[in-house]
Amino acid sequence: MTAHAQPLTVRRADPADLSSSDYQAAAHVYTHARPGNPATAALLAAADVAQAQAGAIHAHWLAEVGGQVIGAAEIMEPLGSRSPGSFWLELAVLSEWRGQGAATALARALKTELSLHAPARVKAVVSEANPVALRFAQKHGFAEVERFWDRTLELSGFDAARYVRPLPEGIELTTLEQFAAQVPDVPSALHPLNEEARADLPRAPGEVHTPLPRSDMAAFLAPLDPSLVFLALRGGVPVGFTALEPSGTTGPSNTGLLTARPALAHDPAKYELMIAMTGVARTERRQGLARALKLASMEAARRAGWAVIRTSNHSGNMGMLRVNDALGFGREPARLGMLWTASAVPGRSA
Repeated sequence: MTAHAQPLTVRRADPADLSSSDYQAAAHVYTHARPGNPATAALLAAADVAQAQAGAIHAHWLAEVGGQVIGAAEIMEPLGSRSPGSFWLELAVLSEWRGQGAATALARALKTELSLHAPARVKAVVSEANPVALRFAQKHGFAEVERFWDRTLELSGFDAARYVRPLPEGIELTTLEQFAAQVPDVPSALHPLNEEARADLPRAPGEVHTPLPRSDMAAFLAPLDPSLVFLALRGGVPVGFTALEPSGTTGPSNTGLLTARPALAHDPAKYELMIAMTGVARTERRQGLARALKLASMEAARRAGWAVIRTSNHSGNMGMLRVNDALGFGREPARLGMLWTASAVPGRSA
């Protein structure tokens, strides 16, 4: 593509100064530049609130041409695996603007900021379907350490009955809506289970589980539709749960996926849900609870008129990969977790 007449500019924006239009523009860039990993302004803003409440380092940059945001980048301390010198970064440029210096300018801004914080390890995620981004990451010293698969399933023809298996003896399934009617402090009731499940999630080399406070569980649950969150109870105590949340996409044209999604008859406000989390207590695993919880939530979503469910699997989570394979979730191109470490590049900073 030929160079554009108007100059490229990059501006740093503190999260507190980001306007609604900035969040919308960044979400547009991330959604269309990261296959299988859409973003919304609301999710970006909520993440900033969580970072600020935790006192974590986080900063944003926007690349613009003629007032149009064509690229976005940010750094953050990963709250779920926080340690000194550990950062995650995002950097994305709209495909029609690649090759014109936006990524280089954003990377320069990221490096300048990171140099102030003695980075020891920095992680970025790129799609294997984006060889330009992959080469760019490798050029800057990043190497692959993990893989994720984004997966989707259309609900219109999904028949949950064919997958149902008997529940383990003593287990009952309920919705968050029903549970909350009986339990006055739901976040406190679910927090231990969530932390146990989070502790066992696969992570990149060197990442460790950082416990999150009860307030994080409350913030996680607050925006969810309680009729689409299912719990497994034993003796009234939660031993498993799964939660669905809207992805913010309104149809196949703005999912960011490379695999074309068919046109579906749907309410634009109910196109796609994401599985935000599925967790089962260690003592209750390998009995089919994750499968049963997912099935219950998927059937509830279908009855409520949702069109598509999306989930993401880490390559190291073989149990959940098998469950989602069995339920018919298709796989999109892999997303690659790329890691830069200071020890691997003597004398250089990220």
